[in-house]
Amino acid sequence: MHSLDERLIRLLQADGRASFSELSKQLGVTRSTATAKVNELLSSGELRIVAAVHPRLLGLTAVAHVSVQLSGSAQAALEVLAGLDGAVFASLTTGKYGVVAELRLPTMERLYQDIETLRLAEGVAAVDVLMYKDVVRSLFLGQEPPDPGLELDHTDLQIMGELQVDGRLGFEALGEKVGLSASAARVRVLRLLDARVMQIGPILSRSGSSQSLAFGFGISTSQGTEEAIDFLAATPGVEFIATCFGRYDLVATVGVATPDEMHGILDSLRALDSVAGAESWLHLKIVQERYDKPLDKILAAKVAAAKAAPAK
Repeated sequence: MHSLDERLIRLLQADGRASFSELSKQLGVTRSTATAKVNELLSSGELRIVAAVHPRLLGLTAVAHVSVQLSGSAQAALEVLAGLDGAVFASLTTGKYGVVAELRLPTMERLYQDIETLRLAEGVAAVDVLMYKDVVRSLFLGQEPPDPGLELDHTDLQIMGELQVDGRLGFEALGEKVGLSASAARVRVLRLLDARVMQIGPILSRSGSSQSLAFGFGISTSQGTEEAIDFLAATPGVEFIATCFGRYDLVATVGVATPDEMHGILDSLRALDSVAGAESWLHLKIVQERYDKPLDKILAAKVAAAKAAPAK
């Protein structure tokens, strides 16, 4: 991937709906060049730009990082994960654990049930679980919405549904789909983004990227997590950081071009005074990434609540 493409993707990671004019200004190219580059990446399949609705809005309060130790083929475990509604991410990895996944469920009981289902799959020797405490950096599991009681109507849900398919859908086209003017659609989208009930950003296909290697880190600390978080947050390529409960205090994901680059990050991380230990694994193949949760249940619940409300 060319340097221009890499810079463009970084800008889209910061703002998935950045205008072509803003992108061209930041990149120092013409608007037509920026437009052509975005369309090229999208049409090639190297990039998808989508909206992700915050899990809390969907009632998904039990979120966990799951590592699967295998005694045979990974196929059965992957098939189980593909059939679990709560599995939003699954990847084949190197090291002790052959598969890692992220599960999002509405209750701890449901999470336990899904983990037991996975544990019983053919070829699964053990399942280790990390419960997320705070997500420091992530496109698809961001900061808590500041107003958990924000009222969302049918049109808001329609807008989020359309943007889950195409995060850069123009305001005019979006308005036509949901029955609003372009200006009204713009106001709605900005309100949803400002309220942090959804985020819009890119999902990158690793095959064509110079950051084609994705590594996961599991970090144990002895003096709190702040120093390690600050280091990771300042490191180019770090895509995900979360504090957690379990065998690690932090988990992180970084995209790099070479193993040497990864080794440099890992070596610097281990050199921090507060880091007691750090392990890493390579994501050999990301099997599923699905953050477009259906909003039907939210809409149905709102309709039912409206019907049940006493007449004024």
